[in-house]
Amino acid sequence: MTRDRAFAAPPLLALSGSAFNPMVLDRPMLLPVFDTNALLTHACWLVQNGYQHDKVTALAGTGRATLYIAAHVPGEIEKHLPRLAADYQVAERDVRRLLGARILPALRVVDLEIRDHLSPHTRRILHVDLEMPKKYQGDPDDAPTMALAEFLGPCVIVTEDSVFARFGFAVIEWIPVVQSVMRMAGLEATAANALVAIDWALRLFGAGVHRLAVLARGNPLAATVAVGGMLLWCYQNGYLARDNWRRRLVRVGEGTVPLLELAHAGMTEHQALSESLQVVEPPAYPTTEQLAARYLARCGRPLTPGELRDSLARRGHTLSAAQLKRDMLAHAAFVRAPGDLWTVGRPVQR
Repeated sequence: MTRDRAFAAPPLLALSGSAFNPMVLDRPMLLPVFDTNALLTHACWLVQNGYQHDKVTALAGTGRATLYIAAHVPGEIEKHLPRLAADYQVAERDVRRLLGARILPALRVVDLEIRDHLSPHTRRILHVDLEMPKKYQGDPDDAPTMALAEFLGPCVIVTEDSVFARFGFAVIEWIPVVQSVMRMAGLEATAANALVAIDWALRLFGAGVHRLAVLARGNPLAATVAVGGMLLWCYQNGYLARDNWRRRLVRVGEGTVPLLELAHAGMTEHQALSESLQVVEPPAYPTTEQLAARYLARCGRPLTPGELRDSLARRGHTLSAAQLKRDMLAHAAFVRAPGDLWTVGRPVQR
């Protein structure tokens, strides 16, 4: 872990709402992968400034962006905490208490296999040639973070370490990155909730129409009288007149214009935020473990192998539940809970 730049005071942002079903959108959400230095400097800064503007827990509170760290990060935090606390002139016990009570519980640790460190970008981080200029050198200490970003990609690395910036995988100024991810999480949650609400409305409408059809088949005479009476009432009150229908359609159209403009503005902002980030894209040909991990990391709940199989099938990946379970059992990143429910990552062990 290297500390390359001083921590700057961030402005306060409102929390974004979470989505009812985060997977309803076709576009995979960006997941934040935190490095050691960003977490430590943030914790020290919070203690120094009265525990205000906690970006880490605020980002976790969106419900749209689970925060992940590589397995080596807790050990590095223990190793470097005394030095960082001294640099910021804050009590080590206060930083440790803040990390244990607020920041670390918001994170999930992902244990990777050795083979996961052989992905293309991670190899560049692993490569060190002392005869080359520093800007072309990697840092093996940061390889697990890079490997995790590729394993769960697309991801955004939240760091203050220059090695990621040298290779174009992240930016050192991580506060704007977190702000952008938080804003994108809010926009995506709003869009996802709108789609879910529309789906619920259509389902309720369809169920109501189906129920009326069943009643009509069972009581045709009563249904005919009811429909006739309703049409007569509408005619007497002018609801069937062509001019009334035209006026109502115009009003509906006028009412949808602000909603369409708001949706367009949201999509434009989301696109701009996405283009401003340094995103670590996943390898072009994912393994079974990577497909399973990427979906589980984003769906917001544990799944059985059968549920995971069906979810991946809807995205064009044909895998059996037995194969998924076998591969997840053989990989350290997956955690199994009672009921044969699976997820990615584990809580930080204190």
